[in-house]
Amino acid sequence: MPSQANPPKRGVSPKADREGFVVSCTRAPQRVGQLRRISAAHLRLWGIGSCIDTANLLISELVTNAIRYGETEDVSFSVSYWRGEVRIEVADGTPGRPQVKRPAADEESGRGMLIVEALAEDWGTSEDGTLTWCTIAVPEPVVPKSGFWCEWRQEDGKQLALAAMPTPDRAIRWARIQMRIIASAIDASVVGYIWDWLSDGWREPAEDLKNGEEFTLPLSAGPYKFVWHARPVRFVPVVGGTPLPHLREEEPEWD
Repeated sequence: MPSQANPPKRGVSPKADREGFVVSCTRAPQRVGQLRRISAAHLRLWGIGSCIDTANLLISELVTNAIRYGETEDVSFSVSYWRGEVRIEVADGTPGRPQVKRPAADEESGRGMLIVEALAEDWGTSEDGTLTWCTIAVPEPVVPKSGFWCEWRQEDGKQLALAAMPTPDRAIRWARIQMRIIASAIDASVVGYIWDWLSDGWREPAEDLKNGEEFTLPLSAGPYKFVWHARPVRFVPVVGGTPLPHLREEEPEWD
């Protein structure tokens, strides 16, 4: 059920300034495409181009209704962006409330407000019914997270262990843990180099990673050959904005 009022969403940080524009145009069919293009340009300018497809469909339905059924010579059209929402308003001077119809499958028209109800976050009218509005919820932007991709592998390229780490210190700590595991599994007579690296050799790769450089450490201990590799990367959340398990910020860093 559409509402008469459209209160701001809670829990969304407001922008410093409201973005928006208003256009008044004649009731001509070609205005639909023109208003879509104008709106798309503004949405891109505001950095919310992800809303363009949905906005275009809503604009088509609302403006087409205004052109067909409006009682004034001109149509007033506006798009604004604030508090995480895009708001589209069309005023055509026609009092009353648009009806959401559910036409039969073989009917060629009558689905305009049904589409609006399906796509819009919310929609409604002014008190006198001469203005119809709808809103689109703007999705949170996907923000890449800086980190380091680390792996231990055999000389032939076979991967032994992988990890995503948020800082150089965490990457080194993970490498040291994996190296201890390796050292405990091979002949004690060939692990001297490993223990030297665990004691002091890790400082050079730590410095390289802090400078944004990748680091590769070939490790030979008798017949055993391993490679540790770490490089700076940008991780993109792919499931509900959740970071990779190793990238949770609340975990303490290692010194």
